[in-house]
Amino acid sequence: MARLKGILLEKNLLIYLFGILVCFCPLGCWGVCYKAVDLLGKTASQESNYYHVTAFLTADLAIDGDSRTLVNDFTCSLTKFSPHAWWKVDLGADHLLGRITIVKRGDGIKGRLTGALVRVGIDSDIFNNAVCGSAVTWDQASIPGVHIQVVCDPPVITRYVSVDNKANATALDGVKISLCEVMVEEVRPEEECPKTTIKSVTEPSFTKSCMSTLLYNGKCVNDPGPLLDEVTSRSPMQCFLSCKKNNECLYFDYVTTSGQCRLYDVKAGDLEAIDEPGCLLYMMGRG
Repeated sequence: MARLKGILLEKNLLIYLFGILVCFCPLGCWGVCYKAVDLLGKTASQESNYYHVTAFLTADLAIDGDSRTLVNDFTCSLTKFSPHAWWKVDLGADHLLGRITIVKRGDGIKGRLTGALVRVGIDSDIFNNAVCGSAVTWDQASIPGVHIQVVCDPPVITRYVSVDNKANATALDGVKISLCEVMVEEVRPEEECPKTTIKSVTEPSFTKSCMSTLLYNGKCVNDPGPLLDEVTSRSPMQCFLSCKKNNECLYFDYVTTSGQCRLYDVKAGDLEAIDEPGCLLYMMGRG
């Protein structure tokens, strides 16, 4: 199956699972947890390298694990002036990214990162990738050494993370980008997140903050047909996204050991499930 790209989650989605209403909150809420992506040794590059005193301040200094924020510490990347400066890192593989943190210099010109954008995606040409969150504000950029957190809601399948900034009309020499550290976090699989309690309700109410689904343990579909699609997914969430974008998909099952994801268009009343270790059965709520 092609990579999942350009899929938007609707935040008013409800999932009904054998009479139980189950939901996750959006990324900013308690229902999502993260895992740091190790950037040490990854390939980083930038539009140009600024030479400071004795050495070039190269792109890899932003992923060296050292978040000191003074340029004389030689732990921050820095470009030359440019009409459109940029910095990027290649993660080496696709990750379902949910959060990026950039650490600004603790010295230098106040507000220099104002207007900078964080982009994430699978294209090596960063300008073809989606913008994550909002542009850095003056209030954020004016704080020395500030940690600026950007949340991708919904999460994005990503190999390349970048930061870029365009010069405005008053910046005659262009702009520079200086990053003292960049930290990237992916959305953890549901089985690695802290467990939550599922409560059964007889008359479920509409919850606008819900956007996803939770699993029903130990069940798989007995009859493999009619089958809309069978793919391999990295997590139940990705399997859910495949079902969500297919309007005919009413439920799906996912096998944790193999990553098998099967989509079905059978009505809920025709559901027949069997016990199977490592299998998770989900039912979609549409409308």
